[in-house]
Amino acid sequence: MIDRNIIWLASYPKSGNTWFRSFISALKSGKEPDLNALQTDGIYSSKYWVENILDLDASYLSDREMELYQREAIKYLHPKEEQFIKIHDAYTFSSVDGLPLIYGGNTRIAIYILRNPLDVALSLANHLNRGVDVAINSFICNSDSAFLGKKGRWFNQFKQPLGTWSEHVESWLKYPEFPVHFVRYEDLKEKPFETFSLAVKAAGLTYSPEVIQKAIDLTAFERLKAKVQQFGFKEKLDPTTDFFFKGQVRRWKEELTKEQMLKIRMFNVSMMRKFGYW
Repeated sequence: MIDRNIIWLASYPKSGNTWFRSFISALKSGKEPDLNALQTDGIYSSKYWVENILDLDASYLSDREMELYQREAIKYLHPKEEQFIKIHDAYTFSSVDGLPLIYGGNTRIAIYILRNPLDVALSLANHLNRGVDVAINSFICNSDSAFLGKKGRWFNQFKQPLGTWSEHVESWLKYPEFPVHFVRYEDLKEKPFETFSLAVKAAGLTYSPEVIQKAIDLTAFERLKAKVQQFGFKEKLDPTTDFFFKGQVRRWKEELTKEQMLKIRMFNVSMMRKFGYW
């Protein structure tokens, strides 16, 4: 019998994935997490992970070859305990054989963290150190959007297909062959104990209410932000920006123009309505 111990921590970028991974680390250790050594298990797009599992040099593979090798590498993972893997990829299918590119045969569940795209646009703009219109036009409202790994020997991540915010959410809602538990960032902020506890239960983990509350306290937003300011964070794209920027909900009401709000809603109406963002 195959052990189903892979737990995907999925999200559109800047939706709370690092916060949730920090919570998992604090939950497992009972200590304040080291953001540069989280007790989760890397990211699906990692080049070196695929190279280590399959014993190959992935430096010059085509995008199509990369997709198939990523899926093949996951098939060899049969951990005896839970393995938490971050993923920003939309749930997509191979153009070669039509099969899902995210292998699910050893998956227990995916925890999908989603956040109002009106706020994601602001956080993503800061993360990229680009204007809000760039975040909206190139990512939130762009079906062809992706995080792209650099080509050649020095790149360290494969391409991560994203699509629009709505397409990304819908892909994880409709297509996986394994269970997906959806967690709203806003609920993590406004009712943290209830929301984190439900996610822990959905993942098949057993922790006492006291341990869960301690992990929540250890990963409060301001504590994580202070840790990054003191020790840095290797996942930052731009060293001049704050990875944990404001962490607020409904910033969009004050910071987006009417035109920006309208465009985001126009391109993402279906999933915004589905998850109460309309």
